[in-house]
Amino acid sequence: MKGKSRWLWLAVVAALLGWTAYTVLKAQSPVELTAALTAADVRFLFAGLGLMAVFIGCEARATYLILKALGSPQRYRRCYFYSCAGFFFSNITPSATGGQPMQVYYMNRDGVPAVHGAMDMLLVTIGYHTAVVIFGLAALLFHGDLLPVLGGGVGFLLGLGFAVFLVLDGAMLLLLFLPGPVSRLGRFVIGMALRLRPSLDREKLEGRLAEELERYGQGARLIRATPSLLPRVILLSMAQMACSYAVPCLVCLAFGLNETSFWTVFSLQLLCTIAVGYLPLPGSAGAAEGVFLRAFGFVFGTGLVAPAMILSRTVSCYAVLLVTGVVTAVGHGRRRKVTKCS
Repeated sequence: MKGKSRWLWLAVVAALLGWTAYTVLKAQSPVELTAALTAADVRFLFAGLGLMAVFIGCEARATYLILKALGSPQRYRRCYFYSCAGFFFSNITPSATGGQPMQVYYMNRDGVPAVHGAMDMLLVTIGYHTAVVIFGLAALLFHGDLLPVLGGGVGFLLGLGFAVFLVLDGAMLLLLFLPGPVSRLGRFVIGMALRLRPSLDREKLEGRLAEELERYGQGARLIRATPSLLPRVILLSMAQMACSYAVPCLVCLAFGLNETSFWTVFSLQLLCTIAVGYLPLPGSAGAAEGVFLRAFGFVFGTGLVAPAMILSRTVSCYAVLLVTGVVTAVGHGRRRKVTKCS
């Protein structure tokens, strides 16, 4: 069944990418597309790749700080490797479910206790969600006029995605700082669930709740011991997200377009990312491309929106996926050799 599910997901992703390719080629011939792509100034594209290297580096820095605070310090170079592995596996698994387990796995191979690896992933996730919510609220406050541009379908996905980010971030912060009320709420929800389905195992559900509360309790104790840690992680996450959202701005410059403000393009990419962020697709493949084509038409125009989408997704996702895949494979192989020798 597991193998069948994997093939099913691959088929869905292939169908979405195929539909996107059909949409692009229906609007532009391969000759027109190639001409537009080759006209782009590659200096700005390389600058975009540099931003994505910083994107990986920001998460690596957060991991470095967290593991140091936990008493399991690792060299920054190893933390960068963990972030590369996380990016790679997140973008090849549905809903980015594979990234964090692989990061914890590689940390554990380096001697980091699994509980410390899980704590790092927890705080990095809180930083990420908080950064997205802060940027999202700022975009809606200062650029709410972009919502009609997105259209009804994308607008619905944006509302759903933003609600998920907001709820999850709020829940994680409550678990960190108000575990008592959350514990009572959790037991109330379990009681309601048992009324609806008496066959559920109360002891098992309450055990899972206790495990989660303990995990978040460890995070709260760490934050109290190092008060500056969580704000620094959130700031690093904001810098990380800013690198990703700025890529379409560099694509604009690559095509010599500067009519639209940096903040407008930045906000548009941010809103598009939120819209597809929780779709159960590896790397949001297909959906991210389709949303870009719908949202960025007024920025790039009919003739350049498809080439811009290709360049933006290549720089922010596919090229980085290739590089991080190579880094992960090399790092995995070298670590295995070291383990065998020792």
